[in-house]
Amino acid sequence: MSIEIKFKRFAIGLIAGYLTMVDCSSVVACTAMVITDANGRAYNGKTMEFSYTMPLNMQYIPTGTKIRSITPMGKMGMEFSTKYPVLGLGMAAYPGANQDSMIEGINDQGLSINSNEFNNSKAPTDLGNDDHKILAATDFAMWVLGNFQSVGQVKQALLAGEVHIWLPKVPFMGNAAMPIHFAIFDKTGAGIVVEYSKGQQNIYDNEVGVMTNIPDFSWHLQNLSNYAFLSNMDRNQGKFNNFKVSAPDSGNALVGLPSDQTSAGRFVKAAYYTNFVRKAKTPEDAIITLAHILNNFDRPYDLSMDPPGAVGDGPPLKTTSTEVTMFTWMSDKTRNRYYLRTIGSYNFTMIDMNKLAAETETKKIPLSTFDNISSDSTHLLLNK
Repeated sequence: MSIEIKFKRFAIGLIAGYLTMVDCSSVVACTAMVITDANGRAYNGKTMEFSYTMPLNMQYIPTGTKIRSITPMGKMGMEFSTKYPVLGLGMAAYPGANQDSMIEGINDQGLSINSNEFNNSKAPTDLGNDDHKILAATDFAMWVLGNFQSVGQVKQALLAGEVHIWLPKVPFMGNAAMPIHFAIFDKTGAGIVVEYSKGQQNIYDNEVGVMTNIPDFSWHLQNLSNYAFLSNMDRNQGKFNNFKVSAPDSGNALVGLPSDQTSAGRFVKAAYYTNFVRKAKTPEDAIITLAHILNNFDRPYDLSMDPPGAVGDGPPLKTTSTEVTMFTWMSDKTRNRYYLRTIGSYNFTMIDMNKLAAETETKKIPLSTFDNISSDSTHLLLNK
């Protein structure tokens, strides 16, 4: 059997296996990752793709903010006051919620969370008998960032059953049970992925430092075995029998990387970039390095189009749509700096969380406010 035929069969089998895990609902193409510099300091980043503008706000949530979740029956669920301030992007989750849902964010301990779409999420139905342990998934990010300093602490609390998660129906996802999973990273670069699949809570150690979307995180890890041949070393010399050849250009080490924007393809690409790109020596250079990596996942309007009602970009729409990068964000976990670039910008703006420490009130600013701001925008979140 020829190599070409073998490759075609492999590709068809891979795509078929992937498609069997996808239904005709929505997929949001988000790519989250973490890198470390030469001194082991961690930097987290993510691109957020969607087919229409979400009503997101940049939010600062100070220490001592009361969070009140509810149960599936509408009763009072878990309540807590935040131990740490939180900065990130949030939005109204569903009617009756007591606070906005934080979609992406960090706290001042260097802990961050990324929320990526995960279709067909299904949490355990047995939530126990203690309503005070029941937490809507829309409040999960605030529970993580408001209470913990490290990935290890979060994992221990989850395994100990300190919280029971349920998935409320959310209007911005077509009123589906919240189709989401979470990547959590701390300032050491340690990470976990939390998924709710087939009625189970799954917690994975994230040694790759990457998360995209469906299928399950374990599937993506197994799929990486198909790319064990990848290396960043170009091969510029070759020989066919007695005929010698030389590559006319550099960069052929990347020829084995997927070129598509599917979840499976982006996972492999992100794993490649975060593994092989040179480690920066300073925090400034690390942020620049991460920004360059994230540029490879940035999607402008109409890069790819979907017909009406098709799989691919948020709730199925009645018109042709395109999934674009609504925002890209990064965090410097050691210096507590948050970097943001919206679809309306070509540079990042920076928010210094340390300068917000004295704030005692919640602050919300529409995401669009940060269009074309390329300087320090911390002052926009100061209550005066």
